[in-house]
Formats: sequence, structure tokens, C-alpha cells
Amino acid sequence: MAVFLMVQGTGSGVGKTVLNAAFCRIFARRGRLVAPFKAQNMSLNSGVTPHGEEMGRAQILQAQAALTEPDSRMNPVLLKPEAHTRCQVVVRGKVWDTLHASSYYRRGGDLWQVVVDSLHSLDREYDLVVIEGAGSPAEINLRHVDIVNMRVAREVNAAVILVSDIEKGGVFASLYGTWALLEKAERKCIRGFLINKFRGDVSILQPGLAEIERLTSIPVIGVVPYTELALDDEDSYQGRPMHNTKKKGMGMLRIGVVRLSYLSNYTDFQPLEEEPDLQMEFFSSHEPLDGYDLVILPGSKNTVSDLKALRQEGFQERLCAYLQEGGYVLGVCGGFQMLGQYLHDPLGIEGHTSPVKGFGLLDMETVFAPQKTLRIVEGFSPVCGDPPVRGYEIHMGESTFSQSYPPLFHLEKVMGKTVSREEGVAHQALFGTYIHGLFDRAEFRRAFLDFLRVRKKLPPVQKVSPSWQERMDQELERIADLIEDVVDVERVERWLWRKM
Repeated sequence: MAVFLMVQGTGSGVGKTVLNAAFCRIFARRGRLVAPFKAQNMSLNSGVTPHGEEMGRAQILQAQAALTEPDSRMNPVLLKPEAHTRCQVVVRGKVWDTLHASSYYRRGGDLWQVVVDSLHSLDREYDLVVIEGAGSPAEINLRHVDIVNMRVAREVNAAVILVSDIEKGGVFASLYGTWALLEKAERKCIRGFLINKFRGDVSILQPGLAEIERLTSIPVIGVVPYTELALDDEDSYQGRPMHNTKKKGMGMLRIGVVRLSYLSNYTDFQPLEEEPDLQMEFFSSHEPLDGYDLVILPGSKNTVSDLKALRQEGFQERLCAYLQEGGYVLGVCGGFQMLGQYLHDPLGIEGHTSPVKGFGLLDMETVFAPQKTLRIVEGFSPVCGDPPVRGYEIHMGESTFSQSYPPLFHLEKVMGKTVSREEGVAHQALFGTYIHGLFDRAEFRRAFLDFLRVRKKLPPVQKVSPSWQERMDQELERIADLIEDVVDVERVERWLWRKM
């Protein structure tokens, strides 16, 4: 039987995901069987498990931190926004329904049993489950539909650490206000406060730390210094600059990723930020394209809406002119679909039943189907010297071609089974693929960038950086070491296993 540690926050973006991952790695290093858990996550960054289930990339990262295999039980409910008030609901790795916010809160109670069953199933297999909350437990307007914060903590008698981000300002008010708005039974779940992202001399905080402990009788177990980390973002490009200008100079590639309203799986491009010869930027679709060596059309959770918005802003004309001037374009998943002639949604899966015209750069048409494709794939890219690639597909559209194109990839395995089939397109200056995570493998990432460099009359770099998984593991070790240095982990351990 497991014990339960829970990381809750005074709000969104306070660092719960990273701290959860740090505790997973700390206790896994101490020989415990550890599983992460988040009852309900809202994110457009998702991945595929070895069992063909969809779950949040944040929980996949936490599973890596815990040295265990990702499993949809670790994220039983995933909400994927498709519009301002509508989202697709993924339950235990499969699409459950698409609901407006008001309908979800009416039906969300139906999912509580799924949360409980998933949590207790992990309970039977692990020594420790490290649970992440969502937003704040003091959202008093949503308390009656809570399936992710204090209701979870009370279900398993979890020891709760309440985290606040001092960079946002008002850290003591946030801690005290959250504590004050909780019901008496919920307050009893909180065992310690944790202050995150502090810059400066910790001694300055001491009077405040003492006072918050006096007011609440809850100890502050640590103050975590502000730290830059190269880890998967939980959701899109939240908090990231529109333009990453940290690297400039001669011989640099410049890649622009179109900032879509419903952009999904930003994590596809995070590995590119690690390359020394590359400046990657997000840019708005109304900005000029000149100066980019490659323009990337990323995935979208509402491909039709994003496509219509791009067309209205004149992006198609500017993209065609960019190609004529020698530019290169890569479309990934929804961005790949946009490059074709038409998108058909006869069942109204994205809310549009009439055919929608694409950019017409490929003789390809896409039809949205009710069944979502979820699979892990492996292969190589014949376009740039056969480097290996490994990634995953998450899409509800199936594309067909009226003419043949050279493939971007040749797949050798799908969900671990041997296959031999072509995937994607490599046609002149156009590349397209359904594979997410295509840049995670360093060999393909470097080969593709050198392919571009040669065509831009730049010398190839050839030096291969670590894979994204290796890079994240290095960062997980670093944040685990940091937390062990500044947080009273032994006290946490005593809470969990009641050592005297």
C-alpha cells in the first residue's frame, strides 16, 4: 500500500509540476517505487504511452522523474481546449466527449469515480504516489465540483505541501489567503508551506516566515531559489518570450514557429532551443516571414479555426511568396494538414461541417474521423542521411494524396510492432509529418538542421547534442539536488512514513 504526498499551489504557474517531478526523483533515488498523479489536467501538450493512451506531457515527464513507465492512470482526466468555452475530454487515455464549460461542470462529477479508481489502482502497485493539484484549492466557486485538489487529498489522507510563487508578489497573502479560504478539514491536510522562485538573500524573508507559521501553525519547509530549467512546459508556450534572442551571430539558422491560437504540443520544438547554431522564435502570423531559414506550422487543437484565421490575415499569400524567395516550410500534424487542398469535417468534430480550403501547396485532402490515432512510431529519415527518429502521433484526421511525394520518414515500428511504410512528405522546400516529438532524437535533429544549413550555403555542424530525454534527465537530477539542499525533505519523509 502506498503513502501519498500532494503538491498544491496558491494559483496556476507557481511551479507545482516541476516540484512534483523533483519529489518523484528524490524518493525514487532513495529506493521507493514512485508514481506521479494528477487527477485532471488542462493542457494542449500531450503524449502517448506505450499502451497507446493519451496523457499530459507533464505527467509523462513526472513518470520519467519517478523512473517508471507513463500510464494513463497517472492522468485519468485530460482537458484539451478547442475553443474559448469548449474542450475535448480525454478519460483514461481515450476521447470521452467534447463539452462546453457549463456542461463539463454538470457532468464532471461523473468522472470522480474514474479518479478514485485510478488513484487506488496506483496505491496497490507503488510505495509512494506524488499527487499534483491544479490551480488553487481555494477556488470557492468550484469547490462543489472539485475532483483534483482537496477532495483528492482527503480521499487518500495525503500530506499536502502548499506552494506559492514569490515572483508573482504577495507571497504571504497568497499563502494565508488560500489557507483561510479552506474548510477546517481541508486545512488539516496542509503539512507545510513552500516558497518558490526566490531571488536574493533568504534572511530577508525570516520575519515573514516566522509570522506565517505563527498565524497558521504550519511550518515553511523551504525557500526554493529561482532556477532556469530545460524541461517540458506543461501547457503551450506559457511564460515564454515571443522572440528568443539569446543567440545571434554569423552562421546561425533562424527558425520561426507560427503562433497559433490553439497551438498544441509546443514541446515538439523545445529541443531546438538547445542547438548552438539556431535561433528559434515564436512569431505572430501577421509578421513578415523574410529572414527565416525555416517556417514551422505547428499542431493545432482546432486546425480549421486556426487555418481560417491565417487565411483572413493574408498568411497564405505571404507563405507562398516566402517559398518563392527560397524559404523552407515544415508542417507538423495540424500544420501539415493546412498545407493540403481541403480539410473535410463531415461530423462537425471541430465544429465546421463544410469543406475548408487549405493553402493548396500539396495535392492532399484530410478528413476528420471520430476515432483518434494514438501511436508511438520509430523509423528513419531518407531525406537527410537516414538518421533515426522516434515520436508519436495524436490526430483525428486522415490524409490522402492525389499524387505521390517522397516521404520525410520511413517507419520501421508502430507501437513496437515491425512495419515498413512511408510517412510524411519531403517535396522540394515543403516538409510535412504527423509525428510529434520528431526533434527529441538528437541524431535526426542535427541531421535535419545540417540539411538546411547546406541548402543555405552554411557549413554543417555535425556535432550531435544530447537527446531531449537525456537533457531532461540531467535537469531532473539538477532540480532534485536543489530541492534536497533547500527543502526539509527528511521532515517530509517523516510525514509520509511516520518516522520518529
